Amino acid sequence: MTARGGVGPARGTRSSVNGPLRRHPTPWRRVLLPGIAAIAAYLAAVAVTPPAPHGRTLYDGLLPQPPYRWVRPPGGRAADNEQPKPYTTFLPLAAGGSVPAEFATDDLQATLTLPANVVEPRSGETRARVTLTPLDPDTLAPPPSGRRFDGNAYRMDAVYDASGAPVTLRGPVTVVLRYAAHATTILRLDRSGGKAAWVRLATTVYTGSQEDLAHSDTLGVFVTSSP
Repeated sequence: MTARGGVGPARGTRSSVNGPLRRHPTPWRRVLLPGIAAIAAYLAAVAVTPPAPHGRTLYDGLLPQPPYRWVRPPGGRAADNEQPKPYTTFLPLAAGGSVPAEFATDDLQATLTLPANVVEPRSGETRARVTLTPLDPDTLAPPPSGRRFDGNAYRMDAVYDASGAPVTLRGPVTVVLRYAAHATTILRLDRSGGKAAWVRLATTVYTGSQEDLAHSDTLGVFVTSSP
């Protein structure tokens, strides 16, 4: 046998007492078309699927999730629970507004995505300070009737760094929270009525990565919940 790329008899031919037999190569369409069809099917699926957080459209669900880190662990988890940590960083501000950015806690249990120019610029301010803080949701307000919390609450704040004033948003931001078991809805804490209460946000669920995604026109405190 001749190595691929070497000199020798053409692949698919053999000698005969009457001379060389004619090659009958596999038609290229038979080889390429199944692969092209598979690629086209995947691209079509991506086109109609909402973007998964952290770019997990292709790999969603292939890796086991690490143990959930609780602020206040449920029974049976106190011994091996690892406390979640807050996360703080800075968002640069340009003349037209903020740059596009995504921030996540070290354990990826909470992610905040800010589109370009969503934070309004302010005179004398060159950056905003962004903080993601894990909280025990039971200390904030009871869950809505018929629902339960399925993870930590996370306070997502952004303030102008020089003045400390809350930033002004020009549009919605994206909140992604990892849940502990099987949450279907993200709740946002509402204090506008003088009493703290949770309101539901339209939520997309990614079961493979155990994450919920929602858009919010304000920052604040968010938590995942299940029936």
